[in-house]
Amino acid sequence: MISKSQLLYKIEHQSTLLEKSFNLPPGFGSEPVAQAIYKFSNLDELNKLFFLSTDDDIYSIILSDINLKYIMINEIEDALLIEAFHEEIKEMATRLESMIIINMTKIQLISNLYELFGLDDESKYIVEAENLELNWQPCFSSLQNQKAVLSSDLLINEIPFRLIATKVNFDKCSLDDLKKSLKTNLVQIEESSLENHEEKSKISKHLDWSFDSSDCLLTLETDNTDKHPRFFKINNQNYLVFGFPLSPHLQINSEASCKNINIQIKNTEEKQIFILNIESEKLVLECIFLNKIEEREKCYSPLNQWINDALLNCDDACKFPLVFNNAYYLIIIRPFSHVDFLENAL
Repeated sequence: MISKSQLLYKIEHQSTLLEKSFNLPPGFGSEPVAQAIYKFSNLDELNKLFFLSTDDDIYSIILSDINLKYIMINEIEDALLIEAFHEEIKEMATRLESMIIINMTKIQLISNLYELFGLDDESKYIVEAENLELNWQPCFSSLQNQKAVLSSDLLINEIPFRLIATKVNFDKCSLDDLKKSLKTNLVQIEESSLENHEEKSKISKHLDWSFDSSDCLLTLETDNTDKHPRFFKINNQNYLVFGFPLSPHLQINSEASCKNINIQIKNTEEKQIFILNIESEKLVLECIFLNKIEEREKCYSPLNQWINDALLNCDDACKFPLVFNNAYYLIIIRPFSHVDFLENAL
């Protein structure tokens, strides 16, 4: 069991980390930790608790304290403690903003607070879903390679999402090479059946959708390789994967085996980027704030309108925003690039 001296050292270490994170002078991190993090009236009150306690009773005292209990994160295994912390961290950030001048976004502030508690994945908004097995199914039966376009469904916060994976094989990262690659892989079997004719139109529409979504959401025309999209490997083949909330008029595939991923969407107007680790591969989920429910509906920004006209123009996509934190959001899934990790790690 962790001792009283170890817990006091942990508070001192958090104070030092807070000073470095927010460029505070040495010794100026202790009061914000006591007040903003653990909700004590001052540092003396926090120290008094430890001074009057013994190693035998400090453990139970801490776990019974609604605010101090978070110091036990990474000291004990308690999923409910972490879940409660995800909610409390937003209040911690607000209290900290009222105490010191912070020259960073709310998302960066929350990221720093996660680091304060040793939650590195959460600080970089990494969502571990390694155990999730996607059930990839062919989308078109008339393609020469029926695995050129695949789809799989999953639940995110119990909301159905559809992933569409399109096989690609381009060396140069450019829109022209992407378009050539898409056309090369989406070759149909030459048959004159009515069914084949109908699917030909759907494949042509998918080609346009894939190109438009890539043009909108990927950085292709750059020499900075950190910005290039990373392929998603399916059966050791390269795919670009995009995803969107499923239209409520459609049923998810393989509902019995469809697993859920929980995303902790913060109550902020900044764009939130989550890195999804799925099947040893990575995807990015973007959560884009639109407006609060009680406000009059705002017009989309040019970029959000582009997303709506490109990625969400798929027939399977939900045509209206999702609601979280009493606000409307666009929530989309796109390929991962290294810059996503670099920017989330700041």
